[in-house]
Amino acid sequence: MLVRSLFVFVLGFAAQTAVADDVADQFWAKQNKEALRDLERGAPLKQIEAVGRLGPDFAAQTAPVLAKHLANADPVIRLAAAEEAWEQASRKPEAFASTQSALRVALDDGDAAVAMNAAGALAAMDVPETELAAARRRVLSGGVRGYVGFLAARGLVGIDPAPPLLPYLLDYYLDAVEAEARGGSDDNVELGEKALAKLVATGDRGLIAPLQRALDVTPPATPYLLKLLAGFEPKPEGWTDTLLRYADNGYPETRERAWDLLGEQRDAASLARWAPKAAVLLADREMRGIALSALSDAAGRSPSGLPELAALANDGAADAAHRVRAIEILADAADTSDRDGLKTVQAQARKHWEAVCSPILKTHDVDDYFKACRNDSSYIVADDAERARLIAAWLASNTYVDAKVVFLGSLESMWAGAAPAAPAVRAERGHADARVVQAAEAALTRIEPAWRERDARGATATAPAPAANAANAVEKPNGKGADGASLYAAIAKGDVAAVKKLVNAGNVHSPVRYPQMQGTPPVPIVVAVNYCGIPQAAGGLKAIVEYLVGLGANADVTTHDGTRLLDQAKYTCPPEVMAVLAR
Repeated sequence: MLVRSLFVFVLGFAAQTAVADDVADQFWAKQNKEALRDLERGAPLKQIEAVGRLGPDFAAQTAPVLAKHLANADPVIRLAAAEEAWEQASRKPEAFASTQSALRVALDDGDAAVAMNAAGALAAMDVPETELAAARRRVLSGGVRGYVGFLAARGLVGIDPAPPLLPYLLDYYLDAVEAEARGGSDDNVELGEKALAKLVATGDRGLIAPLQRALDVTPPATPYLLKLLAGFEPKPEGWTDTLLRYADNGYPETRERAWDLLGEQRDAASLARWAPKAAVLLADREMRGIALSALSDAAGRSPSGLPELAALANDGAADAAHRVRAIEILADAADTSDRDGLKTVQAQARKHWEAVCSPILKTHDVDDYFKACRNDSSYIVADDAERARLIAAWLASNTYVDAKVVFLGSLESMWAGAAPAAPAVRAERGHADARVVQAAEAALTRIEPAWRERDARGATATAPAPAANAANAVEKPNGKGADGASLYAAIAKGDVAAVKKLVNAGNVHSPVRYPQMQGTPPVPIVVAVNYCGIPQAAGGLKAIVEYLVGLGANADVTTHDGTRLLDQAKYTCPPEVMAVLAR
């Protein structure tokens, strides 16, 4: 019954959809029929209106009508035809190619509006702008302003010099901004902004002075005009002073734009002017967000604001998002990987960051403050050993499980670089939560790959400090080192007998004699482990290692690069050799 009911429902829904589609088709068929009737019998304006209702799919019927009315004696009808031709050509240019002849004639129309709409239609059909330039210059020479002057000037951008075109575009834009402020559409504002941006993109510095004079003409337009001026390279003379003048403007959008642009002024002289002012604004709840944004851009380049950022980060009464942002900016300022930052500033920022973040990382669960502090720590504390000790301190103090897992994950990613944190990691193996234990063991496996074997041998939990060379092993050498060349050759062949002749209890702890080798040569057990994985030595390697261990060789000696031998062997030696080393 359920399947049958579902089938019936699907059929019913499909039927309803089909009925709805039929109704829609009937509606549009009726609309098109009425529009075609108006196209054939209506008055000129009614016919032009019908063209818009029919759209470009009916271009075969509508294009001749538009071409005819472009030559109508009535300028109102000619303008309506030119406007509709532009609209339709913008939607489907190739469909209205037949109107080009009439449109070219309309370029010389005595009504400037007709001429400029005709030019717009031709441009939509990919007629080169240079072919339309003469008509546009003629319109501008007649002193036409407003929308028509705007259209003419916009079409000449990139063709004619920029400064003479600016007044036409600027007047239109300022009028559009004022109209929008009174509740009008923002479409014209967007149109004006695009045209001005294209003009400024020419890079003509003759535009700077008139744009600067226009800054105070229409206050709502000031933010965009500031943005336009910021597009010039080099910046206008006295640019930082100009921005500071608007940084406390009564219009919020103007203030925000000024501070946004000030943040981009990162040369030392500019920073010295604006960064201290931004630091003061951090105490202003209304201006705090703007100041944070600007100081973020200056992170690592100026010491101004560092104490204030730290104070904001610690201010329990401040908005949480602002406190977190202050931490992030301190972290960015302390980022030693930022080549544009100043080392002196990074060092100061590091102190403030650590003063704010260490208490957070020691006491918080994984909240927004914790994340902001922890995310950039690898860039702030570049030295692995130093960072490992810091993380170890946070790990030991923080009681939250999720936080501990995060710290242990960080240490795991550092591999052997986290060796100073190994004791703290080992301590977490006794934690009551299985996730912490699992994370601790995963970290130990990266830090000390042979930690299980080491524990089984009864080794101390703390790794020995890296020795200068293998001769500094726990056992002191008391004999002449074995001949290095011979020992290497014997181990390479797996020749146990030869090894026994070369190494004895008296020199098993002594570096081999190898004058050609730079630095202090390794002790015999290190030589043997270095041959793990080499097929020629495989046959006798276990017996050689057993012999050396039997003589008292330290299987966990620290090698020349600071690695402990058991950890190296864990990666390279077969299980049977590793079993001998782990005894």
